[in-house]
Amino acid sequence: MSKILDSLEAATHGTASGYKSGCKSRGACPNRGSRVDLTCERAYRAYVHYRALFRLGPDVRITRAMLREAKGLKPWS
Repeated sequence: MSKILDSLEAATHGTASGYKSGCKSRGACPNRGSRVDLTCERAYRAYVHYRALFRLGPDVRITRAMLREAKGLKPWS
């Protein structure tokens, strides 16, 4: 198996550590199209941008609801 596929399988998707493990493509992340979870690339951007998410640590799966709350928006009803 290729090195890229090995790194994608080993990554915890939807986390900042998943991005650092090699899942850096928006289209190749298994979370692409998910209504709940973020892609690794978007989770990493949220992790470094919002202090509340940064405090959780890089291995925590970041959901869309968590991102909305970190932005100060009302949660989904």
